[in-house]
Parts: sequence; C-alpha cells; structure tokens
Amino acid sequence: MRIGAVAALVATAGVVPLAPGAGAATYTYSGSGYDASYPQGNFSPPSGMSFAIIGVTHGRPFTTNQYAARQWENAGTLSKSLYFNTGYALAYAKSDTANCKASAAGYTPTGASGHTLSALQAAWAIGCSEADWALSVVPGSPAMWWADVETGNSWSTNTALNQATITGMVTELTTTTTIPVGIYSTPSMWASITGTDFVVSGVSGDWQAGLSTCSSTTTGFTLTGGSSPLDAPVLVAQTGTATYQGTTYDTDLGCG
Repeated sequence: MRIGAVAALVATAGVVPLAPGAGAATYTYSGSGYDASYPQGNFSPPSGMSFAIIGVTHGRPFTTNQYAARQWENAGTLSKSLYFNTGYALAYAKSDTANCKASAAGYTPTGASGHTLSALQAAWAIGCSEADWALSVVPGSPAMWWADVETGNSWSTNTALNQATITGMVTELTTTTTIPVGIYSTPSMWASITGTDFVVSGVSGDWQAGLSTCSSTTTGFTLTGGSSPLDAPVLVAQTGTATYQGTTYDTDLGCG
C-alpha cells in the first residue's frame, strides 16, 4: 500500500471555484477510483473506475514522476486529480523559489521571534516551494490537489517546523489557484508530524489511508478552523490494493 506512493480518486460533482485566498473550494467524490505514480509506470486502469489521482512527484518533494503525463492520458475521461509528496528538511531549501522566499516574510506565528521566527519562515518557504514545484510539472488541469503528508518522507522532530511547511504549501496552492486542496495521510501519521490542535485553513477535505469503507460517522484528521465540526470531511478512502495486467495499484473509494 502506498503510504508513500500516490493515490487516485473519482469525482462526480464539479469544482466550486473561489477567489484566491477566499477559503476552501469544494469537490465531491463518489464511486471507485485508483491512484498511480512512478511505481505503476505507464499504467492504464481497468474498466469501472470513476476517478484517478496521479502523483506528479517521484516519492519525494522536488522530484518528478516521469510517467505522470502518460498516466494522465491513460486515465482518459475519468475525473482526474493530482497529488505530490511533501516533507521538511533543511536540504530542501536549495530548491526554494524566489516567490516563496519573498512571501515567507509574511509568515509571523504568534510569539515567534529571532532565530525561531527565521527557522519557521524558512520552513514555510520550503512548503510553498514544494507547491510551486508541483504546479510546474502538471500533466493537465486537476479537479483537486492533494498534498501527501506521511511519515515515510522527511520531517522534523520539531512539529512547529512541520506545521510551517504544511501551512506554506497550502497557502501557496489556495492563493495561486482556485482548485480545491486536500491532505492525504492517516490520523496517526498526521498527529506524529504536526502534533495536536494544528489548524490549517484552506483545506477542503481529507484523503485517508487504511479505511475499508466510507461512513457518515467518519471524521477527518485535519482541523480547518471553521465552525463545528472543525474536522475537514473525509472525501476519499484509500481502501487497499489490487493488481491489473501485472501492475499493483492503490484502490480508493469516494466518500462524497
């Protein structure tokens, strides 16, 4: 199972566009879908799928899935979304974009100053730049963007740095596009990476791994800061794996 390999979804409703920065746009998923990334090569899906989620990175931030364009094409008329791998490491700063370096100065968490503030702003710029990278390697216009946040990638033991990174990437996506943004993770991985009570605005919903089905009682792991409930809705459940024509891929279920 990919927890670190990328997912795919099916969507039946249209995108509700919002002005950049106006908040979380919405998108709904239903039916069965799949996700594919570099391990699947030039994968073509079996019949009966409603949506696909294609990974644009090669398992780590600032890398490229060389098969993304073909996988996008092979998904045909299915509703198509994209995801990208995320993480925090000081080494990633070498890939910072000029735009994100400049914008990071506007990230001023309450109580942070001096070296602490500089470190948080640097993390914000890394996350922002990861989003910029993903936007630069798109194979097509997605119905939704997903940020893959999992412990298999590099993250700090300092959750404040991880929070700044995630805030930077979500902010960049929601202020430069009108496409809905979601988070792929599990409750345990999310808590390990971000700590507790981390609120990130602009997230439309969660894509949760390890769910066997969708349920009206299932709540997401992302706190969005809105009115009750604070949890973002689970839009997609990653339910397991399947094999088609010799290729193993992840299976997904739209949760509305």
